[in-house]
Amino acid sequence: MDYSDIIQDRFAEPAAILSYKDGTVSVMEINSRYIPELWMNVSEEDYLGANFQKSYDDENLKLFKNAVEKCIETGEDQTVETWRSLFSDCCGYDKICLLSRLILVEKTGDGAVIYEGIRNISNEKRAQETLTDIEYRYKAASEQINIYNWEYDVATKEMRPCYRCMRDLGLPALVTNYPEPAIDAGIFPPDYADMYRDMMRRIDEGAPELEADIPLTVGRVPFRVKYTTEFNEQGDPVKAFGSATLISETELGHIKLDNQIIGTLAEGYAGIYLADFIKDEVQVIKADDILNIAPGSRCTDLATAIRMILERIDSDEKGLLSDIDHVRVELFRDSDIREFVYKDEGTDRWVRIAAHQMEKGSLGTERMLVTVSVIDDVRAQKMDADRLIAAQKNELEDRQVKLLKAIDEANRANKAKTEFFSNMSHDIRTPMNAITGFSRLAKDEIDDRKHVEDYLDKIVSAGDHLMSLINDILDMSRIESGKMELSPVPVRIKDLIANCADMIRVKMDEKKLDFIVNTSEAGDDIVACDKLRFDQVVLNLLSNAYKFTPEGGKVFLEAALKERKDRFIYEIRVRDTGIGMSAEYKDHIWEAFTRENSTIVNETQGTGLGMLIVRNIVDMMHGNIELITEKGKGSEFIITLPLEPSAETGLAAETDTKATDAMNRKYTGVTVLVVDDTPLNLKLAERILETFDFTVKKAESGVAALDMVKASAPGDIDLILMDVCMPVMDGLETTAKIRELDNAGLARIPIIAMTANAFETDVEAALGAGMNAHIAKPFKKEDLIATISAYLPE
Repeated sequence: MDYSDIIQDRFAEPAAILSYKDGTVSVMEINSRYIPELWMNVSEEDYLGANFQKSYDDENLKLFKNAVEKCIETGEDQTVETWRSLFSDCCGYDKICLLSRLILVEKTGDGAVIYEGIRNISNEKRAQETLTDIEYRYKAASEQINIYNWEYDVATKEMRPCYRCMRDLGLPALVTNYPEPAIDAGIFPPDYADMYRDMMRRIDEGAPELEADIPLTVGRVPFRVKYTTEFNEQGDPVKAFGSATLISETELGHIKLDNQIIGTLAEGYAGIYLADFIKDEVQVIKADDILNIAPGSRCTDLATAIRMILERIDSDEKGLLSDIDHVRVELFRDSDIREFVYKDEGTDRWVRIAAHQMEKGSLGTERMLVTVSVIDDVRAQKMDADRLIAAQKNELEDRQVKLLKAIDEANRANKAKTEFFSNMSHDIRTPMNAITGFSRLAKDEIDDRKHVEDYLDKIVSAGDHLMSLINDILDMSRIESGKMELSPVPVRIKDLIANCADMIRVKMDEKKLDFIVNTSEAGDDIVACDKLRFDQVVLNLLSNAYKFTPEGGKVFLEAALKERKDRFIYEIRVRDTGIGMSAEYKDHIWEAFTRENSTIVNETQGTGLGMLIVRNIVDMMHGNIELITEKGKGSEFIITLPLEPSAETGLAAETDTKATDAMNRKYTGVTVLVVDDTPLNLKLAERILETFDFTVKKAESGVAALDMVKASAPGDIDLILMDVCMPVMDGLETTAKIRELDNAGLARIPIIAMTANAFETDVEAALGAGMNAHIAKPFKKEDLIATISAYLPE
């Protein structure tokens, strides 16, 4: 069998085909990369003719054969490291170390064929041996010069101490969660524990080198602790190598003398610190209780010290000290000395911090001396008084600004409300004028059926508009009181869009507007959405597009599913080629009672509440609405809605279907008691009910209604329509008394509030009194019949 394709192309590595038979390994074929990887200066023919097994000593041959046999036995790839003798000396060594990868090619009748891929790792092995030898010599030397050394792993927070650390300090061979176990064991005095923790924090953050004088063990033997950090190719800290060297008596003497001299010179200061920007450290010369940095410390970094200062100084100085590089360049730009004075809240003292530039380099300050001093009592009292006066002045100015702002907001609100009521007066009078005017015309021309029908259509249209004005005001009331709630049902967004389009298409056609609807990217997913509020938002935007787009213009309605993950993200767009909006008005479109001042807008009916209602509903749905508009070029509203997938698979039944079923139902023999103190309302309800074959009883007060119920037998009255606002006994009290009747059949008669009290609190009051449902006046007969039907037996 030809194995050349395997060793030449399959893995692109130095490789050979080996034969294993009767316990003997031999080479059958090699590729061109094999001999150069062995560092040999022989031909392929000479190599194949040599005894392969003689290149191993007994130990390495046994190791290699075991790997070959395991590969044959299990069929699994094997990896093995072995040392082999060189057939020729061309590199200064007589042996090489190879990493072999063994793959079973096939089993033969009396043996097997093995693929061997190799990598020469001789240099790596010899480097490890050299490093191990260096480490051994270093540790031996450390024993002679009082050095403790250890290795710290940044990722695992594990510390591996040297033998002397384990012998002298009682540390185990592996310390986890370092340095806490060492601190708990008392290796560091308690007053140095936080400083050492800070040193390890800086190692974890990537400090390249650190040094600090720290006494070890309870005897407080002085040591100089140093750290050097090792980084990976990405620049992240990987390991840190630590050492602790005993400070000699001579050096301790020098340090003590230096401290005595500094102490004498520093009697006038509470604290002195030397900041080194090159080493990124602070040396504590004299510690104060303000910055609270441990004495003798060299490892507290500049950023920490700056943060400690920032917590105390006045806010207008903080910008100057917000960044270390900024401090180096800007702090001493105008002078070699900078002072900061502040009131320390912890000690109730006035403190001066002075920074002195000691050395300057090409990148700015390299070293600076920081002194901390407490200001004397006399001057402190004056500064307290000045500070109090300044604070009172700032507070007074702040109050004046807030007062002026509040007055301005109140004036704008009053102006907006005045304009709103002016517009409302106009907008209410307009449909009322149509209702009363066409009603009189219909009465005068009662015999002209064609004209009367036209007048009645106009009366209905004006009444619908008047109702929309009232509904806008009610919606705003619900929103502002937090009473508006969403009622999600299973729907398809494309179906809702189509339904909205159908409801307004006739008006678009009448105005000769090109109405273009696109739901091709909306998907067919069933989601949970409040259908009523969704329709309200879309129809409001479409209504505005209809109103403010001149005849012959275009209106676009688009819906698209933008994301389908845990939630469905839909984008709804309503765009028109109408009059657009000015940039000035665009900023106020979401405010209550606002309308742009233009001829077309002024001639268009509306409350100025619609867009505010739209935005609030979108907010309640956790969505977003954006407006793009330009005066004279049209407007585009973009709504983004996140909707949850519906837990129910069936779509919600359409309200129109329920209403249709109720309208087609037979009500012969069903008796309804209508209670209202207004004869006109009684007559209207009676006429509507009689057209559906209901039997109607009437009562003009709550007292009369209660008497009629008491005098009846169960089944005489099937349902009660109850007004709320009535003299003597209102509808709420009447309902409560009916519910208290001893006769259970009478007490359970369905009662529906039919009232002009339409606020959310009115609905809650009706239900709280025991009523089953609420219908607001004026009502549509379809809604009335559907509500009644819901409380009658099938």
